[in-house]
Amino acid sequence: MTSEKQWITVKEAAERSGYAISTIQELLREGKIEGWKPGHDWFTTLEAVMKYKENAKMGRPKKEN
Repeated sequence: MTSEKQWITVKEAAERSGYAISTIQELLREGKIEGWKPGHDWFTTLEAVMKYKENAKMGRPKKEN
């Protein structure tokens, strides 16, 4: 059985992850998340965005009161 990626638009990735569209686009341009640009618009996977989000959370120091 082959595992196909579920490509979604930047808009959908932003809505489902809580990131702004511009943030998703920047992450794609910088190669920080997996993406595909067949023409004008970027596509990514929710898995790639959420993996980045989880790693970003882990690397951020906790705020002190």
